[in-house]
Amino acid sequence: MHSQEFTQKLDSSLGLQMIVAGMARLAEDEGYTPHQVFELMTAAKQNTFHALAQIHREAKKS
Repeated sequence: MHSQEFTQKLDSSLGLQMIVAGMARLAEDEGYTPHQVFELMTAAKQNTFHALAQIHREAKKS
């Protein structure tokens, strides 16, 4: 995804804005380095994938 497309998604998605704000908070307020923030994001992806897949399946049923 190129930066213009990302900016458009960021402008229209509260969820994406919250992710970016959370990453900024980890760096600014909690003292993580950018590398550590991305390590945490990787861990979050690995530990939440199955739950998110279940949530998505349930949402499609509604």
